Amino acid sequence: MRPAGRAIPVVLALLWSMALQATPARAQGDLEYSVKANYLVRFTAFVTWPPSAFASPQAPVVICVAGRDPFGRSLEAAARSQTAHGRRVAIRRLGDPAAVAGCNIVYVGRDGGAALGGAVGRPAMVVTDQGVGPERGAVHFVVAEGRVRFHIDQQQAARGGLGVSSRLLNLALSVRGG
Repeated sequence: MRPAGRAIPVVLALLWSMALQATPARAQGDLEYSVKANYLVRFTAFVTWPPSAFASPQAPVVICVAGRDPFGRSLEAAARSQTAHGRRVAIRRLGDPAAVAGCNIVYVGRDGGAALGGAVGRPAMVVTDQGVGPERGAVHFVVAEGRVRFHIDQQQAARGGLGVSSRLLNLALSVRGG
């Protein structure tokens, strides 16, 4: 009976140490997606859309999340009280990843691959993520040297009639089709 009694504190200590080891990784992931959420909202000020991308002059700039959503509430927090080009910034999660009509920026999360095809030819900036898969949109997030960075494909942006500010291009790790 005595050996079993000693095993309980050892098992509890082991479980506690596993929980502590898991916490930094989760916190790091939360921080990564919080930074990405802020980037998505900030991109709105450095991209121009054709007038046909909006239903009216008062329509918001809509950031859509297609597929599994890694942001939690951080995307809404980043967008709160933000405007771009005189328009408020709105967030929408897509039940059907291919239903990208009305989206100005589409973040493609896990299981959101249909959004890539659905956004072709539309005035929407597709943003992809190294953590989700190798496919690339006009903007592709990567983590380089412990920092969230991104690549830009101007040809992809131009297919949707989008303009990308030189200020945003200067922040990119690389620019393709410039």
